[in-house]
Amino acid sequence: MRQFLLTVFAATLCIIEPSFAQDEVAFDSSTSGNSSDVIAFVGKKVLVQKDDKFPPKQDPEADNIVIYMDSRYKARYEILKLVSGNYESDFIDFYAYDHYGIPRFSKTEEAVLLFVHDGPENFVHSKYNFYEVRRTTDGDWAACGNAWTQYDSEETNKEPLEEISFLEPVEVNIPSLMQNIEDELEPGEILTDADRAEWQVEIDEENAATNELYQAPIWDRNGNIATCQLGTRVADLYRFQNVTRFLKDKRDDICRERFSEKLDALGKDYKAKRIVLDDCIALLEIQNLP
Repeated sequence: MRQFLLTVFAATLCIIEPSFAQDEVAFDSSTSGNSSDVIAFVGKKVLVQKDDKFPPKQDPEADNIVIYMDSRYKARYEILKLVSGNYESDFIDFYAYDHYGIPRFSKTEEAVLLFVHDGPENFVHSKYNFYEVRRTTDGDWAACGNAWTQYDSEETNKEPLEEISFLEPVEVNIPSLMQNIEDELEPGEILTDADRAEWQVEIDEENAATNELYQAPIWDRNGNIATCQLGTRVADLYRFQNVTRFLKDKRDDICRERFSEKLDALGKDYKAKRIVLDDCIALLEIQNLP
């Protein structure tokens, strides 16, 4: 019996060891510096912690004192699906900079679609840029459509919505404000008609805002429960971000390098500089470069 228990205990350790082992592996976000690609992946949080070595110490007597507006966090994620870019490991370490505290993407225990720049020295998260995603019944990953990701504008080439069957239904329980108020009443306390009228104004405002967020056809509203019907697959989300952000930034960098002498000659004429850059970017778009 004792031998059996030891065997079971040893087997249990083998099962849980990988999660602990990943926490103990030294953080290493370094890159080869040979790529400027964006690594897009569906990931699961292993660890996210504040980097105590940032900001670096500075000489108070120095002429140039740098003021850092962001905190830096060390993040490690397990890669569940590689969406774009070249990366071979099942885990990735990267830095995340955030002005408001711990990055929002780390606050969800669900899987997230993250975008990490393969920089000259380190992997760095694309600031504030992520999507919470769920598994679909056909083995893919998708985000439920919402007002922030489905911004309706031809200029941004909005990502396509489609009917999505999630492995587990994506539901939101929308509590009643009046119910919350009544739950907080003291025993025997009764709301007067004047109180109810006052609260009803707030309830109507809340319902209007809620209805704006959970509209058909994206959401199927049944009382307080809204169930997601339409979503966007991770490949389409990446294409959307690439066109509206990553490709745009890359073209801007190319044009700044290509016309560096001309830009320097323009000095502080920022309007003229922007014209030079915009003309260059427009040409790259026509040529479908880079």
